[in-house]
Amino acid sequence: MDLNKLSTADKVIGASAILFLIALFMPWYGFDVEGVGSYSEQGWDYFLTGIIPFILAAVMAAQIAISNFTTTSLPKPPIPWSQIHLIAGVLAAVLVVLRLLITADRFDIDLDRKYGLWIAVIAALALAVGGFLKNQESEEALASPAPPPAPS
Repeated sequence: MDLNKLSTADKVIGASAILFLIALFMPWYGFDVEGVGSYSEQGWDYFLTGIIPFILAAVMAAQIAISNFTTTSLPKPPIPWSQIHLIAGVLAAVLVVLRLLITADRFDIDLDRKYGLWIAVIAALALAVGGFLKNQESEEALASPAPPPAPS
């Protein structure tokens, strides 16, 4: 596996998808009561704002891996893959930022935002940046390899 095949956008998307997966296992919301105990919820507890953004990130990373490291040709969608990456990255970022803005409460107690949510927000914003960078790459440059250097 030659990682030099990957563009900067591909590397940003791949690293962001891995970071987002890790953040799903960390606490996103919770509370601590001294002497009583604690309660926390992970990213897996939130379908729309946790699991859906992860699925978008996984699809983005899978398309990059299949396109760069296999001989399998993916179907040609109605819009370019680069635009699909942009839309998926921005959608993931919007959903996770909405989770950050929406307060969670359980048992009539407002839950505090935990470090896993902040890491997920950073990863989702990086997915949006990766999608933007991918959209800036020209489709022609992605479809055809660079010409060989002229003989000396």
